Amino acid sequence: MMTDVERALLDLLKCGLHGDKPEDPQLSREDWVLLLQKADFHKLLPLIVDCAGNLPSLRRAFAQVPSAVPEQKDEKQASPEQKSAHFTDSFKSIRDEAFSQACRQAIQENEFLNLLLELRAEGLDPLVLKGPICRALYPNPLLRPSVDDDLLIRSDQAAAFHRALLSHNLNADDPAADPDKAWELSYHRPDSPLYIELHKQLFDPDSPAFSGWNSYFEEADARAVPAQIQDVTLRTMCPTDHFLFLLLHAFKHFLHSGFGLRIISDIALFAQAEADRIEFDRICEACGKLRFLRFAAAIFRISEKYLGIPAPAAFSAVETDEGPLLVDVLDAGIHGQDINRLHSANITLQTVSAARQGRARPQGGLRASLFPSAAKLAGKYPFLERRPWLLPAAWALRIGGYLKERRTYSRQVHPTASLRIGRARIELLEHYDIIDR
Repeated sequence: MMTDVERALLDLLKCGLHGDKPEDPQLSREDWVLLLQKADFHKLLPLIVDCAGNLPSLRRAFAQVPSAVPEQKDEKQASPEQKSAHFTDSFKSIRDEAFSQACRQAIQENEFLNLLLELRAEGLDPLVLKGPICRALYPNPLLRPSVDDDLLIRSDQAAAFHRALLSHNLNADDPAADPDKAWELSYHRPDSPLYIELHKQLFDPDSPAFSGWNSYFEEADARAVPAQIQDVTLRTMCPTDHFLFLLLHAFKHFLHSGFGLRIISDIALFAQAEADRIEFDRICEACGKLRFLRFAAAIFRISEKYLGIPAPAAFSAVETDEGPLLVDVLDAGIHGQDINRLHSANITLQTVSAARQGRARPQGGLRASLFPSAAKLAGKYPFLERRPWLLPAAWALRIGGYLKERRTYSRQVHPTASLRIGRARIELLEHYDIIDR
């Protein structure tokens, strides 16, 4: 059952997506603080503050003497809740934080578009995905912040893109990565919000959980279409490809540790804007084959019931219920970044991988989560590819990193919490027929 704060957050998001004036939810100061923290958790703070900024109960709440907010001497040692609490002592600081995020997005988008023009001048013309395309669908695009910008490139151009990005003052996050071998590369520009994810394939080709997903996009470059962002014409995937990618991107995060409201908003707005150009029969066929049709239909039940964006007819006909997914979405935040959820991902991914391969579900629960195989850890610890006998060393590094995370986050976390979340989310996978009961 939703809380008053969650219901108010959904109502404000709905009004923000439609440019409507919201009704005042008449929340207390404590509830407004919680709502704003949740909005920030879902990366929707600028949109929510813009929508709710003139509501009397919000103004009254922050005209009161603020409750003390624990001082954080080291921002890196603050929990997500504490980091998002720093702007809740006054209405001015709330607006300042929302404005700062919108300004950061404006700078990021400007640098990104300039980079695209520079790459094109060098004969490199990637497909732009997700963020910039979805952001343009919002009434005020800069109120929909994003952390990175995704580019899809041909495999034979990876080395050329790598050299070009380095020449334009971006640094590779993994300097040792081989552009010709890695399926995904990431780059950032120092002292800038610009962050680029370069994809030769859209999903991890070595993960059994995502088996067959990349095959739907093998000819995406040949089907590409133009799009306009500000005054820059760029290339992106055709509407059907892009819509399927958005659904699969949500599904990937759902299988991992969850996703939040912004992804639902992106999907719903895209489906509405491109309804006449999306081949919904092809989409539903893919959803059925990959066993996430009821899951996808639940996304549109949420968008229709709570965000006022009609579900495509093809999904309205699918029997499903949105309640369990909505609970998970509200709890997950932008990409399921709660520390316990992140550590539960091994449980859900291993269960789905086993189902896709026709194997029995992995046993051991907590042990399997803490001590994965060398094959599972090779992506994070490349030395295992050449020296698999060093697996115990990788386990030690993994547990050491986990203990460091426990010190970083103020609230108490424990592997048993991850196990509990993992088991609950497996029940959710069963509920939506993603895996057999």
